[in-house]
Amino acid sequence: MVGGEFSRHFASGDGSDPLRDAFARRSAVMPFRGRRRLPPGEFQATWQQILSVPSPPRKRLAYIHVPFCANHCLFCGFYRNAYVPDAGADYAGLVVEEIRREAASPAIRNSPVHAVYLGGGTPTALSATELSRIIATVRAELPLAADCEITVEGRIIHFDPEKIDACLEAGANRFSIGVQSFDTAVRRRQGRRASREEAIRFLEDLRDRDRAALVIDLIYGLPGQTPEVWRQDLETAAALAPDGIDLYGLNLIPGTPLSTAIAAGKFPAAPGLAELGGFYDAGAKFLRRRNWRQISNNHWGRTTRERNLYNLLIKEGADCIAFGSGAGGSIGEISYALASDLVQYRQDLTAGCKPLGMITTSDALQPLRNFVTASFEVGRLDIVGLAALAGDEVAASFAPLLSQWQETGLLSFAGDTVELTVAGRFWYANLIAAFHDILEHRLQSAIDAA
Repeated sequence: MVGGEFSRHFASGDGSDPLRDAFARRSAVMPFRGRRRLPPGEFQATWQQILSVPSPPRKRLAYIHVPFCANHCLFCGFYRNAYVPDAGADYAGLVVEEIRREAASPAIRNSPVHAVYLGGGTPTALSATELSRIIATVRAELPLAADCEITVEGRIIHFDPEKIDACLEAGANRFSIGVQSFDTAVRRRQGRRASREEAIRFLEDLRDRDRAALVIDLIYGLPGQTPEVWRQDLETAAALAPDGIDLYGLNLIPGTPLSTAIAAGKFPAAPGLAELGGFYDAGAKFLRRRNWRQISNNHWGRTTRERNLYNLLIKEGADCIAFGSGAGGSIGEISYALASDLVQYRQDLTAGCKPLGMITTSDALQPLRNFVTASFEVGRLDIVGLAALAGDEVAASFAPLLSQWQETGLLSFAGDTVELTVAGRFWYANLIAAFHDILEHRLQSAIDAA
């Protein structure tokens, strides 16, 4: 059993650095894993049924998607639409209508929303009036918890003082700013127009308002971003004294402009997978020496203002009500995605329909998947908690895999708790994927034996 079921998930055991080569590639945690798609003909009736059923009280999230950007950053695989004023004003009106139409439904009105996230795309591509209108509608219509975290994701370009103040006045209390790198050459190679000095001035102005949590997002592994450039990025970000810093490894997505440019020899090659672990290790050590608390694998907080609530709760499987073209959400066992095509999104809303592009139902393993994902996300797995959900026999059966990961430097044991090392945190998605694979194999075996 160990050889067939676990061995393909074993880390490299040749005594080398686990940060460099524990695995041959980094896995992704797939949000729609183990879900069954409903046929399009059932979408609207299913949605109306969902809205009509009161939800049991539990923590809930809201996500609003803004599918516009000022320009296409070369590393990004999610670019959809360039922002133009007429399209932005029309879109904001549609999102407001979508929220108002559903806010009073039994499925939504009874459970408090603990975190709201405006993502994209680039929400700050919208005008000050459009941003204010959407945020104000969220606050007026949705049942927000008293301490609800309201995040606006943004970029430096076009995020002027008028827009910042509009967001604050409407009720935003957290800004997540995608800086990626402070190095001017690295930034401009990715399509980021602001220089290092302009980025610093913008962040200082936003910080000095002192009216919302400020989080700086950095990416490691960009072309031209040497270890020295990365060290300077970390020092610059920390010197700005934001409330939080997020560190993400570059995901070089095939077909993106960056991937194409590197393949054509127009850009220097990005650091390989074997080098990325070193960047992560340097970042984790840098922040630990400065007593920043690690909230999750990629998120650190300097002050208590930074809670990273949306990202933590979404990993736990909290319900997420979604609005806007391209948004994804879930209520109970149902997950859904809204139409990513703006024309289709508008046509459906105008016709009085939810602009659904996909609905799926989860299988019996979803609570276990959520538990494993949320646990590894924060670097700890409670074996007792796993046994409570999966049963003692299933929980105990993971012992050979966990022992092998311990031997190869990915984790340690503290009683009944597994604690990830820095290398384990870097490879956390691989560990999650391995658990998911094994749990699904066991579920299928049980079904076949029944």
